[in-house]
Amino acid sequence: MSNSQAIFLQKGSFCSSSIVSPQVGLCRSNYPQLLARKEHNLQLRSFKFPGRLQVHCVMEKETNLSSSRLVDTVTESLQEADVREPSVSTILMNFENKFDPYDAMSVPLYQTATFKQPSATENGPYDYTRSGNPTRDVLESLLANLDKGDRALCFTSGMAALAAVSHLFGTGDEIVAGDDIYGGSDRLLSQVIPRSGIVVKRANTSSLEEVASAVGPQTKLVWLESPTNPRQQISDIRVSLLWSLQKIAEIAHANGALLLVDNSIMSPVLSRPLELGADIVMHSATKFIAGHSDLMAGVLVVKGERSDNPNSSTLYLPVLG
Repeated sequence: MSNSQAIFLQKGSFCSSSIVSPQVGLCRSNYPQLLARKEHNLQLRSFKFPGRLQVHCVMEKETNLSSSRLVDTVTESLQEADVREPSVSTILMNFENKFDPYDAMSVPLYQTATFKQPSATENGPYDYTRSGNPTRDVLESLLANLDKGDRALCFTSGMAALAAVSHLFGTGDEIVAGDDIYGGSDRLLSQVIPRSGIVVKRANTSSLEEVASAVGPQTKLVWLESPTNPRQQISDIRVSLLWSLQKIAEIAHANGALLLVDNSIMSPVLSRPLELGADIVMHSATKFIAGHSDLMAGVLVVKGERSDNPNSSTLYLPVLG
């Protein structure tokens, strides 16, 4: 089908129209007898398309059917169809770089610490790379898209990202964390965060009963990895959220408790915790996302009202880097 919504078929040839659908397999037809003369027999309005229609013909003599009722019916059916979301490969191949005015296929690296301002009284979109950089904006936009989030924040390491999360809480707040987590995270939780007066509780996150008993009125964050690093234990995020939402809603949610998932091992290619109900997803991009042991980076991805939290985007990122 062309942009003019015309279907070209060879007059007198055998043409197969492949309609991919859970309900419909393969619909074959002979052009002169069916498509041209009895096109109403196709009843395309009753088909539920997933968004892909393939028409295969041997092109020798073309007949323009752009005004045909068949074309109108197919077009209407496709417009009403539920088109599936693009795959990770499609997102990566067709990502729109809205930050580069020249639409470069390879994102330019803005290797600068500071940016020149229009004047002493006017500010441009960027001033200092720690608080904003066009190259980083492209990366953050892509990662948010991959994770189905509304905002991504990139840091110099995964531990810097987790440290930024810890600054959302203060004296007397509680964090319930898994007892099998990455060594750097473990040291942050056991040796650094408690110095700020934050109480850290540990629980086996593969046991819903332990998580439920650990969460209390002062709990502000549930912190887990799935799978864990390095033992590869699995926390069933969907079931854990059901417990959190249904069994502990008055305790956890009334106190603004968040669920943070360290998704460094799986990456958005294999798991998207935000779709399962997580509030914050953290990636140590040094690992799966980078994949070549040649850089260090950390990412936080948030969704919904959390993406507009001024503390995370306008304060903690510029200050903590």
